[in-house]
Amino acid sequence: MKKLITVLVFIMSIPLFAQTEGFIQTAYNAIKTKDYDKALVYYNKAIEKADNYAPTYYGRGLAYFYKKDYSNAIDDFNKAISLDPNYFEAYYGRGLSEVEQGNLQTAIKSFTKTLSISNEYPEAYYARGNSYYFLESWDKALMDYNRSIELQPGYAMPFYARGAVHKINKRDDAALKDFEKFLELNGNKGPLAAEVNRLIEEIQNPVEE
Repeated sequence: MKKLITVLVFIMSIPLFAQTEGFIQTAYNAIKTKDYDKALVYYNKAIEKADNYAPTYYGRGLAYFYKKDYSNAIDDFNKAISLDPNYFEAYYGRGLSEVEQGNLQTAIKSFTKTLSISNEYPEAYYARGNSYYFLESWDKALMDYNRSIELQPGYAMPFYARGAVHKINKRDDAALKDFEKFLELNGNKGPLAAEVNRLIEEIQNPVEE
């Protein structure tokens, strides 16, 4: 009899789970199309049906992040972490939100926690490197950019960031090499490419003081 009750409870839970998964999928698709308000509606529906599923809070946190509502994003990332302490993406999302709030030291702790769980996450090394960059901790920034590049050599942004560190520290040859690699990977279009070309011009044709 006890076994039968367990089976019945499981069967009755299937439609609820399927409905929740449907809400989550709709919300995820809305994020992909940048319809963040719609994503929030469906993540809220999913949470109403099942309020103990970490990925739902993580997804809603992303929607808040993209809407630049960083406080609510952090709350949701924290909730996801409380439900799943090894949810490294939630630590990463929290770190990005903390950077946007200007809390760089706190962000570094979040990125470090991300990497303690998943130490082959190039975006997290890049993000932590940026935090060190803003704090002018050049050596630590370089270490993180180097590791990001090691893990994902086709990832353009760390080359730009590492080149900027080299240029600030008057290592022009190394900066030039990184900027050229950035353009190779990223292409030569867009405002960032224009900035890189300007920096290359500064290196190749320095203004005499």
